[in-house]
Amino acid sequence: MSIECQFYLNKNSNLKRFLHENPYYYKFLNRNSDFILELEKIMKEKYRLTLGDKITDFKNKLDMLNTFIDILN
Repeated sequence: MSIECQFYLNKNSNLKRFLHENPYYYKFLNRNSDFILELEKIMKEKYRLTLGDKITDFKNKLDMLNTFIDILN
């Protein structure tokens, strides 16, 4: 694995944790250091960190708050 990949992993704790949980991706990183960008996309989808997921979570929280307000009225 290249030094740049190691620095990038040390800066991004979620990506580092994802790589430790899925060690078979080490093989891809050792062969191609550009795979780290693809690995970050995979990690964001797995941990639900994409923009769409954040919007959906926010909408669910608003719906729950609206339900609580309806119950209290």
